[in-house]
Amino acid sequence: MDNINQNATIVPNSEERLLAMLAHLSIFLGGIILPIIIWATQKDKSKFVRFHSLQAIFFHIAYAAIIVVFVMVAVGVMLASGFGLGMFDDPAYSDGEDLPTFMVIMMILIYGGIFIMIFAGIGYAIYVAVKTYKGDLIKIPVIGNIVYKKVYGQT
Repeated sequence: MDNINQNATIVPNSEERLLAMLAHLSIFLGGIILPIIIWATQKDKSKFVRFHSLQAIFFHIAYAAIIVVFVMVAVGVMLASGFGLGMFDDPAYSDGEDLPTFMVIMMILIYGGIFIMIFAGIGYAIYVAVKTYKGDLIKIPVIGNIVYKKVYGQT
């Protein structure tokens, strides 16, 4: 995460800062649709808003992809371990209980991991939104460098 405001030649006005902040806070206000609308309406008017709305769009996509991959891997591990393949019928696995211990542990890990990822993503979006409203060109790791080169044509 880089504060690159020194490369910006024009200080954003309050409307630009507000739109850029809303693009990042769209994680609460409308998902990926709001930053797409902000980008489409402001892309020719403000590089600051274009930069932050594109970052928000790609952050939402990456964030959703990470959660989906995590869930798929966790479900794959559970299936590979025998869950869902009749192990509840075998007394050697169930010990007379409704759920085997492994299943309970996996459920705690999956739900805990999803919970942590959701709140970490929301917290990071709020942090970037606050920095954006202050007028900073803050780069989200990896995504920010790509978008910055696209919008400003520099590194």
